[in-house]
Amino acid sequence: MKSTMVIRTKRGIPAMDKTLNLLRVLSILLLIGFPGNPASAQKRLSIKPTVGMQAVFSDFTIRPLYSTQSRLGRAFDGSSDFWSCLIQYEVNPKVRLAAGISESDLSLGYRITTPTSAVRQVTLAPLLQFPLKADLLLKENIRVGRLDPIGNHFAMIFNWYATAGVSLDWFRFDNFEGAVLSAGINDPRLDRVEVSERLPNVVRRLGASVQAGFGFQFKNRDKDRIDIQIVYSKGLQKMVLMDVDFKVNGSASALQTAARGSAFRLTLSYPIRLGKRVERPAE
Repeated sequence: MKSTMVIRTKRGIPAMDKTLNLLRVLSILLLIGFPGNPASAQKRLSIKPTVGMQAVFSDFTIRPLYSTQSRLGRAFDGSSDFWSCLIQYEVNPKVRLAAGISESDLSLGYRITTPTSAVRQVTLAPLLQFPLKADLLLKENIRVGRLDPIGNHFAMIFNWYATAGVSLDWFRFDNFEGAVLSAGINDPRLDRVEVSERLPNVVRRLGASVQAGFGFQFKNRDKDRIDIQIVYSKGLQKMVLMDVDFKVNGSASALQTAARGSAFRLTLSYPIRLGKRVERPAE
């Protein structure tokens, strides 16, 4: 017989660090490293609204010694939503730059598992991000399906590209609201687990993260349509810490979990063209 207690809350958090120089350096390198080709046919400017889902998680900064009768693990939350709005500029046919604003989540969580019971806790709080990204075309006009005899597009056509970037992250809350959480499993037929959380400590409100992944830009008659991305975002700094005291069958221990803003994301966007500039080669 196994029982699981799941606790999921959404509360507030925050502090400060110097990461603006990282964004400035990357933007300079991108502009120097990927200059526009004077002979390119056109350059496009688009707005790119994006929605998606993500699995967010935290790290252990203090991992306790525990017996073979219990195990400690990360608690993922895969139901966190995500949105962003970016301005995208096509530097040349192979390179796109984008910058804007997005909202993700910080996650504090853990899972304590015994042979007969388990306690899992995940706490989320909104995190604003200001990303600067670059897309690099890997393969163009991949076709799935066929064209009909007169050339109508019944086939699925898309470009495959790699994406990477950095983000300035801002946690705009000062602290968590609410009391210290106490929870546990007290059924005498199960392993006894008692948990008591201390209030989270916001160590910084400004941080940074790096992002990398790949995407599929679907097309119709040479126009960009739906864009799907799979991205991993790694927070570089610990922004919030939380200490947790717990007992398993009367044996006391403690852990500390840290929120960085790390997440796996699946997103969907639709670029809306704002303008196109045609350039002619110099004679």
